[in-house]
Amino acid sequence: MKRSIRLCFCFILPAIVCLSASAARKVPIAFDKFHGYTETVEYLKAVNKAYPDITELLEIGKSFQQRPIYVLVLTNRKTGTTLDREKKLVYERKLEVPEPPLTPLHTGKAGHMLTGATHGNEQTGTEVCLYFIDKMVSAYGDDAGITALTDTKVFYICPANNPDGLYNTVDLGAPQRSNSMYQTDTAAAPQRRDLNGDRLFSQIRYKSPDGRYVKDPVDPRLMVFWHEGTEYPDPQRYNVESEAQPDRGIDINRNFPQAWWNLNTTMPGGSGEYPTSAPEVHALCEFIINHPNIIMVNEYHTQGGHVYRPMGSTGDAEMESRDIAVYDLIMGKKYVELMETEMPETWKNPKTIPHSKDELKNDSNPFAARRGYKLPYEWRVPYNEAEGRSAYYGLFLDWLYKQCGIYSIVTELWNPAHDIPELKGLKDAELQRAILTWLDNRGLKYYLDWQAAKHPKYGDVEVGGWVGTIGRNNAFPGTVLEGICERQWQFDFYRSTLMPQIAINSVDVKKQSAGNTTVLEISAEIENTGALPTGLSRTEWMAFNRGDVVWLTGSENSKVIFLSGKPCEKIDNLYGNMQIPGFENRGGNKKTVKWTVAVENREKIKIIASSLKGGTVVKEVKY
Repeated sequence: MKRSIRLCFCFILPAIVCLSASAARKVPIAFDKFHGYTETVEYLKAVNKAYPDITELLEIGKSFQQRPIYVLVLTNRKTGTTLDREKKLVYERKLEVPEPPLTPLHTGKAGHMLTGATHGNEQTGTEVCLYFIDKMVSAYGDDAGITALTDTKVFYICPANNPDGLYNTVDLGAPQRSNSMYQTDTAAAPQRRDLNGDRLFSQIRYKSPDGRYVKDPVDPRLMVFWHEGTEYPDPQRYNVESEAQPDRGIDINRNFPQAWWNLNTTMPGGSGEYPTSAPEVHALCEFIINHPNIIMVNEYHTQGGHVYRPMGSTGDAEMESRDIAVYDLIMGKKYVELMETEMPETWKNPKTIPHSKDELKNDSNPFAARRGYKLPYEWRVPYNEAEGRSAYYGLFLDWLYKQCGIYSIVTELWNPAHDIPELKGLKDAELQRAILTWLDNRGLKYYLDWQAAKHPKYGDVEVGGWVGTIGRNNAFPGTVLEGICERQWQFDFYRSTLMPQIAINSVDVKKQSAGNTTVLEISAEIENTGALPTGLSRTEWMAFNRGDVVWLTGSENSKVIFLSGKPCEKIDNLYGNMQIPGFENRGGNKKTVKWTVAVENREKIKIIASSLKGGTVVKEVKY
């Protein structure tokens, strides 16, 4: 019985076009190639130097091989405030204990974080990060929407979560998914042998009676998986490996604290000896925890052409229904629109969801039955809903949502059957043969003819196949890559417009004076002018969630006597001005806070409205 043929392939990405730099750009960048770790760092430093008023470059840690992990902070550095700048500590420290430094201004704004190259051989995500930076900084001051977001929000962009993997993949040409913690020889990086002297690390194949591959019967240049019982024109079996042995290490996206599981700590792709044992993961976790203003994260991976939303370890079982509605019926709907693919009917008209639940109540997928719809290919969860199981543990995605209360997603950026018009609709072996033909038709010689060579371990081998610099996971540079970057830019910019924004709308004051004392009746309306609530539904159950607060305070050492109301009033999380399908805006997006206070000597007083994820604003009380 014949079975379907699967190909062993490792795409190399051609340089197709060089994008012209806009005259307005202070730091031109083109997307006709992959920049790797070294050029990415050079670009970040150049952008920070050229745009000092709207960027700051932070080193948040170092990789196992001591390469810095950088985050570019993108925001108007002259706008915003933080609670600790406006309100002195209630209990100041003793003189011998230094006061803590003030939190950065940007932590008083709602934050969106973008990350790339968690897997070092998936550097398309690095390029999407650089594209986002370029769009934002080059249009600041000219584009009203970009300028407004930069002034009122903050973006944290980490193009290289895994510096060692990215460096080895692009700068050295040896594909590496993991970090470098479990090298064969800890004193030096593994040997990378250029067996045929072409300065490229492609593939090697060698004959083996137990080999997993045979030559493709249609295009014998390609290697396909061998299946027992399938007849092949050439039955010779082969092993196929990378010409360059990559560093062995931890799969960074299996080392986060949520649902961590010790998969295998001594093999490539292992999850580490304990959560955050990878220095790259430790740095990311520390940064996220120290920036509770972050409400959005997009972690760029490849390939697939779809988005994962939480949860990978449990599916919807440990998610709040309102958060699911935001993910699917707002964010997911937008993403599917941008992909221009088929959308669930219930997403078009959420009012039909109750009827759809009845229709799905006997469906084999219990999660779909509870939601009232099945997720489309382009918007999904890592959890296997049909079988009720997961193979994903220790995910960044899950940790961000479950333990940090963040709208986290993973975008699998690249799908040749979607992103190249000539290949649309093709699948499996037919698609892979078409990819090679597509490259051939453009004269792009990135699949090498097989040549005889000697290997120190395997003896007689052949070198050739797909050049390994890029790997099978990445989009072709030039027009294809630029198209993916632009689509992703549109999606992440849209997500940024959904972030909450706390505001003090109006302050009404009634006063009575008697000598040096003034009695004030103060009423302030606090509003969330953003689209989404100031916190996820998930955060309402989290220990660190303080909710939104409003302070009434005077200057240092002032005397403000509260006759009614308290110095700090909790108003919980405020809804936004966007209707979440299936959920009423309980309490609305506005709340009024009232105080009666007695002040002396025309004391200056102010109102501070502060939200962990909706920003901090201040307004002086005039009387």
